[in-house]
Formats: sequence, structure tokens, C-alpha cells
Amino acid sequence: MNWDLMYLSDQFFELMGLGGYVMPPLFLITVILWYTLTYRLFVVQTNKNNPRRKIEKRLEDPDKTVKTIMDDAVLRGLMTANRFPQDVRANLNVTFWEYRTTMRKYKGVITVLLVIAPLLGLLGTVSGMIETFDSLQDMTFMSQDGGIAAGISQALVTTQFGLSISIPGLLLHSYINRRQTLIEQELEQLIDILSSNPGIAANFKSTLL
Repeated sequence: MNWDLMYLSDQFFELMGLGGYVMPPLFLITVILWYTLTYRLFVVQTNKNNPRRKIEKRLEDPDKTVKTIMDDAVLRGLMTANRFPQDVRANLNVTFWEYRTTMRKYKGVITVLLVIAPLLGLLGTVSGMIETFDSLQDMTFMSQDGGIAAGISQALVTTQFGLSISIPGLLLHSYINRRQTLIEQELEQLIDILSSNPGIAANFKSTLL
């Protein structure tokens, strides 16, 4: 196990060295990007039941475990409709604003990182090509710094690393945004159902709130 860790560590530092000065910020971007993507992916969990069916299930079992935003929204929505039957829509809009804010957290950060990653990769590519041409001009095909081989290696490694960050990140980000849109639509449907049928929450009680 220790040998495996040492081998992986050596490979990691070798990769960092091949890519030149843009690799540390690219690695930092990778860590931040996947942390924020994982956070958003966890937040936008949902299930296949429509809002009306979710309400029915919650009425059948008021103390059912809350697992997703919609589970919590249905629970809070029924409690709000029970407490404020005369002004359900306005109170639900205020109550549900927290969910919208939570789902949008880090969205702008992710967008910026997805733009920066390939640009940093391109910067490393340009830097590697400059080193390559300098080696050709000076006829230093082989040197302690690597010469042409080091320049080409830096150009290819940084390009590959930048794209390997941005492409899967962009795909997952798009998927999360679709899930977010779906949940926002379900929240609007939930508001419509509860505000048009305030009596549905009459006498609803739960120990979860």
C-alpha cells in the first residue's frame, strides 16, 4: 500500500513538473471545481414523483424522512398552508426562496472555473511552444532543462490537462442545471397546488419541523 502511494505521488509530481508553471493553478482549479460540482449535485437530488404525488405521500406519512429539497419543500409547504391559509402563495414564495438560493450556490464560480481551465491549458501550450522555438533557435535540442522535448511535452500536457478538467466538468454542470430547472418548476407547481387548495393542509402536523 505504501509503495502504491509513493508511486502515485511520484507520478503526480512528475506530471506537475512536465506541465510547467501552469500546473499548480490547474490542479487547484480541479479541486475547487469538483468540490463545488459535488456540492451542487448533492443539493439537486430529486425523485420521479410529481408534486401532487409528493403531497399525497407526505399526507400519508407526515414524519417521513426528508431526503431531497422537494421533500423538505412539500413538508414546509403543507405546514405553511396550514398556518397561513389566507395568504398561502406569498408565504410560500418567501419560504421557497431559500431553496432557490441554495441550488444556485457556486453556479457562477463553476462557470468561471470552466472558462479559466482551458485558457490556462492554452497558456501552458503557448509557453511550451515558445520554449520549443527557443531551443530550435539556440540549437539546444537536448539540455538540462529538456530542450525541444520539454517544450513539446509542456505544450501537450497542459492542453490535455485543461481539456480533461473542462469537458467532464461542463457536462456535469449542464446536467446539474437541468436538474435545478426541473426542481424550480416543481416548486412553482407545488405553490400553485397549495395556494389553489389551501384546505389540503388542514390539520397537517409533523414532528420534523
